[in-house]
Amino acid sequence: MGRKYVLQGSFIGTLLIAASFFYFSTDACYVNKTCDAIASVLSQDNLTLIYILPFVFVLSLITYKMQEAVFQAWWRFAMWFVPLIMIVTYFLYSGHQQSGFGGVAQDAFYFAILVALYTIFILTSLIRIVLTHRRLKQGNM
Repeated sequence: MGRKYVLQGSFIGTLLIAASFFYFSTDACYVNKTCDAIASVLSQDNLTLIYILPFVFVLSLITYKMQEAVFQAWWRFAMWFVPLIMIVTYFLYSGHQQSGFGGVAQDAFYFAILVALYTIFILTSLIRIVLTHRRLKQGNM
């Protein structure tokens, strides 16, 4: 997949997330009864699957002006790790949410797992980008 398509797709996903935050923070959806269908499709639970896209957008923006080899080195990692995060997110939040103290502890545990996965993704991505960029820069000198 080309870097232009990754950049465009992740940008559109990021805009969707930003628009949904704005949309759900206003009363527009609850005043207008015709938007109930849109609200059910764009619910916050469904959007948790694509929360990774702003990170993909920023990282693809970083690699956009670099050599193609830098983007490809990062993309080979990202193209299997991003779906992994999405699958883990789906399985974590697709079960029944418990109420009371168990629900709070369960949500905190899910949040910790996702923070760990996002941290691994961001740090590994940055390391791959920097190391590949340095290797290519040293090879060209």
